[in-house]
Amino acid sequence: MDKDKPQRQTRPYVGVTWDCCHVYSRIYLNRKETAYVGWCPKCGKRIQMDLSPTGSKSRFFNVG
Repeated sequence: MDKDKPQRQTRPYVGVTWDCCHVYSRIYLNRKETAYVGWCPKCGKRIQMDLSPTGSKSRFFNVG
């Protein structure tokens, strides 16, 4: 790896399948790191998944 080239940072995300349009996408952690937020790529429906203090073992979800 080149020392002079900055490393690309990956943002935390979860995968969601949108039941409304039957598509998969990723939703990303917001800047405050309090929730995962995203929009359906087809219809624009918004989802916000607040972080839980107990967490979750799943990285993929179905949303309406």
